[in-house]
Amino acid sequence: MVYLVILLLIFIPLYPKFPLVGISGTFVSVRLEDFLIAAILGIWFLANIKNKFADLKNPVSKAILLYLAIGFLSIFSGVFITKTAPLSQALLHAFRRVEYMSMFFVGLWAIKTKDQLHFVIRTFLAVAALVAIYGLGQQFLGWPVISTTNSEFAKGLAVTLGPGARINSTFAGHYDLAAYSIFPLLLIIALLSLKDIRPKWPLFLTGALVYWTMLLSASRVTFAAFYLTTALFLILIRKWLWLIPLVVIGIASILASPQLLGRYQEFLINHVKAAAVDEEVADALKPPAAPEDRSLNIRLQAEWPRALRAFYHNPILGTGFASVGLAVDNDYLRVLAETGLLGLGAFLLVLFKLFKSVRHFLAPPQTVEQAFIVAIFLGLVGLLLNAVFIDVFEASKIAIMAWLLLGISQNVRQS
Repeated sequence: MVYLVILLLIFIPLYPKFPLVGISGTFVSVRLEDFLIAAILGIWFLANIKNKFADLKNPVSKAILLYLAIGFLSIFSGVFITKTAPLSQALLHAFRRVEYMSMFFVGLWAIKTKDQLHFVIRTFLAVAALVAIYGLGQQFLGWPVISTTNSEFAKGLAVTLGPGARINSTFAGHYDLAAYSIFPLLLIIALLSLKDIRPKWPLFLTGALVYWTMLLSASRVTFAAFYLTTALFLILIRKWLWLIPLVVIGIASILASPQLLGRYQEFLINHVKAAAVDEEVADALKPPAAPEDRSLNIRLQAEWPRALRAFYHNPILGTGFASVGLAVDNDYLRVLAETGLLGLGAFLLVLFKLFKSVRHFLAPPQTVEQAFIVAIFLGLVGLLLNAVFIDVFEASKIAIMAWLLLGISQNVRQS
């Protein structure tokens, strides 16, 4: 069964998001990956009949099932009571969440031995290197870009990056690529902390490639999340003095990346200096005191208020999946808006059960297995930080990979 996981680890990150079947009312499409996952879930279902789906008795599995059940209840409420969610799109979004989160069950079931885990790790890092190489090819060689960031691009058009554009490699957008990068980078750092890992140069080379693409994606929130989680790891392994070079490398990386530096400058000027300067009465003839940070302003002025209005409409069950549009750019507000306090409580329960299950492993890793568990859960912390500004758990490639890796880590923990 390990080969099914290997297939997912290769196919999901590397295959671009070419649409197969369009769905009316949205530019979300059914893609080849959906059929692959359906087939693997069918195999998982048949294989688990004999043991009466024992993996579903796992505490995390129960919490996931609770969250999904509340999600479907919110659809019923949103469609038939508050009439805030269109049935077809609500079901589409619900089944996508089932698709993503069911990968936890596959990961929990498929890996049985240490050798299989090592095979998974080698494959995962090799694929991460290929993703990075393709992203660099987009930046420097004009390799084609397949994106889903708007309705035209989502038709599967192959384009090339324009001046100042940020790479997305094989992912839907640059935010997705950046968020994905956190997992291989933290895994590489965790493996490098082990004394018995030889040779180390493939890890350094892969890490350099992935880190370079993360810089070229110019995602402020992911860059900050990566450095925060890396600092947590250094604290975990009691390498306090290593925090100094970490800060130096982080600052040097920002200064060496014009796009990332520009985005941080834009944020600081717009939200720090402008607050002090713009206390005077606005003058329509004066130029603005600072360049507009459109990315944050759209969240603050449009997307987040829309989500809060949906929550106020039905605080208990929310207004149903698909009721707040394709983008909220905050996963917690999205869950709160679409599934209410019950849904948010269930989602937080999933996270609580996940972290509770590995609390005994949060120590300096001594084996590859321990390093894997620590890295994946620090990667989850990185995703949770990303989720404040990005709908990261709704991004198909990120969500599928994250739940699959979390399921594998649970399997390793139990073994």
